[in-house]
Amino acid sequence: MIQLQLANITLILGAKRIFENLNWEIQNGQKIGLIGANGAGKSSLFKMIEGEYSPELGGSITRARLITTGYLSQQPELDLTLTAHEAALAGNPRVAEVHAELEHVENSLGDPEVYGSERKLQQVLELQHKLVEEYHSLGGDSYPARVRDLLLGLGLAQSELTKPLSVLSGGQKKLVGLARLLIIRPDILLLDEPDNHLDLPGKMFLEKLIREYEGTVVLISHDRYLLDAAVTHIAELEDGKLTLFGGNYTEFVIDKEERLARQEELYKIQKRGIARMEMAIKRYKIWVQFNDKFASRIHAMEAHIARVDKIDRPILDRKRMDLATHCTRG
Repeated sequence: MIQLQLANITLILGAKRIFENLNWEIQNGQKIGLIGANGAGKSSLFKMIEGEYSPELGGSITRARLITTGYLSQQPELDLTLTAHEAALAGNPRVAEVHAELEHVENSLGDPEVYGSERKLQQVLELQHKLVEEYHSLGGDSYPARVRDLLLGLGLAQSELTKPLSVLSGGQKKLVGLARLLIIRPDILLLDEPDNHLDLPGKMFLEKLIREYEGTVVLISHDRYLLDAAVTHIAELEDGKLTLFGGNYTEFVIDKEERLARQEELYKIQKRGIARMEMAIKRYKIWVQFNDKFASRIHAMEAHIARVDKIDRPILDRKRMDLATHCTRG
């Protein structure tokens, strides 16, 4: 099922065209690594999906009905007066809302107007049952412990859970932001470099979370190990164009190198063919002075060259996104 569809998306920031006529369909359950050089527009693409930027020139973004997204930016906005645990707990305000509603319903069961009326009592009991089911689905009384375990798994120390966010580092704040999203469990997670500042156990914990996440995940990362271990698809943003590939990062690199090699070979073959025709045209232009029958050949060959769909020469020496230097394993 298509959860999110981007059609003919164009984004211009200042005098720079970030991408143009970009198309992308994000399917349910995909784990996508969004890659590209710094400045390619990866974060801008996330912001466009989240509505911070608007498509230009008639492009559109369509969401499937009731689909929710959660966005982890490189610098999540958090209430710095809260502790790490409090901020993570507040990530899903519905838990506190349901708990308060349950208390209100349970108190109403002692109201004579309720227990004295079979109809009202039945309505309150049905509402109580519904709220209890929702409360348990959200974690119930174990919700604080589940949030704590999640923060610890991502790499925060036990002592840091009770510290205000104002004294924690940028990386630690990002871990709290990530935990808040994982608690809400949106249909589509948009993660902008979630592995930054994670140690090896934290990275392994994140890999497992992404692989086992019930929804869809799109992540920007410079960690090729994470992209190999956790994703099912690669989306490369390069020169304002999006290339989609089914597989992990290593498989994508091999496929891309083969495609570039084929394109280079075809480019050279076409270039040699055009060069031979252009040389023949030069000879015919000399001979036409003595025999005008060569004029038709000149026009035919020039028309053929004009009609040829020119193959772009691939940039084989383009600086590749340096993934290996951004992380170490073992």
